[in-house]
Amino acid sequence: MTGARPQPGRPPLAVLVAISTLQPFALNVLAPATPGLARSLDTDYATIQLTLTLYLLAVAMTQLIVGPISDRIGRRPCVLAALALFIAGSLMGAVATTIPALLAARIVQAMGGGTYFALSRAIVRDTASKNEAASLIGYITMAMVVSPMIAPLVGGFLDANFGWRSIFVATLAMAAPVTLAAYCRLGETARREGAAATLGAMAATFPQLIGDRRFLGYTLALSFTTASFFVFIAGAPYVVVETMGHEPYVYGLYSIANAVGYMGGNFLSGRFGQRLGSERLILFGTALSVVSVAAEAAFVALGPWTPATLFLPLCLNALGNGMTIPGGTAVALSVRPDLAGTAAGIVGATQLGLGALGAVIVGHTVPLWPPSLVVAMLACVLVGLAALHIARLRPAT
Repeated sequence: MTGARPQPGRPPLAVLVAISTLQPFALNVLAPATPGLARSLDTDYATIQLTLTLYLLAVAMTQLIVGPISDRIGRRPCVLAALALFIAGSLMGAVATTIPALLAARIVQAMGGGTYFALSRAIVRDTASKNEAASLIGYITMAMVVSPMIAPLVGGFLDANFGWRSIFVATLAMAAPVTLAAYCRLGETARREGAAATLGAMAATFPQLIGDRRFLGYTLALSFTTASFFVFIAGAPYVVVETMGHEPYVYGLYSIANAVGYMGGNFLSGRFGQRLGSERLILFGTALSVVSVAAEAAFVALGPWTPATLFLPLCLNALGNGMTIPGGTAVALSVRPDLAGTAAGIVGATQLGLGALGAVIVGHTVPLWPPSLVVAMLACVLVGLAALHIARLRPAT
């Protein structure tokens, strides 16, 4: 292994997968520890949920900034800087002794995660056509779904045996080899035709993208259906542990079912993305999400409501998300391929910004009324369906 700079071109798929797994792992690994963390730090559940909410908000805001910057200076330096931030945030979390210090650690960690959450997809779009990008994003997310699948199990085990600080040690240990691999194998992919432009000029491209009905519609469709997932991970641990009276590991075990459903949607996107096309992927995925959450609402209303009836019907929502995200992302990033970084930043920020908002709401409502978890999810997928309809409207003639 030498210190030579990697050559431009499509990076190895394994590198993109590796940098993409860190953000969902860090997001999910702390979830099983949140009920116990609230008790150990003598605070309420809504306050502890800030470890999720502020993480999502920081990821969202970071993407808005780093997208245009990466269009100007390139993807590689942004990704490497993000990995350094992620490591710093993990170290801060491992030594945190107060809630403000813990929240600060999550914000720094998220600033790194937000960068490569957006840019891994921009890198794909730099080097692939629209439908090929949907297929590749599907394969990448299918592989990276292993990360959130095992994260709750890892978090629950570490919290029970070594305490919650060990969770941050685990993220640090995971990030170190990924950083080395990215430094050695990740080349530059951005075109950077407008490298001489100022950041102010690049910021002026935001209205161009947001003003495009198809870009906005598809972005909102995939973002609201994704928000239903973030609402779930914000409220489900409380429902399973506090309302249903189960141990945290039960949440971790059942979360595998949703991860498998999401992986199935990613596999369908990867296998049939080029054949079906990006727009059909998001259409099928959104429809599945609506059916799934409606079925879950029936279980809440008619019973019984158990971990099995909470998780298993929502496998279809996970399957739908696994199709919606690759398809919607590929369409949105194809509106202006020369601004793929900016578009990826807007898409990612909208996804996680809405997810954070949903997490805040559910963090306050679930302890008061646990079924509000499903009501919030149903609202998200129905709004996503409406946004998809707007995106697919034919232009007036």
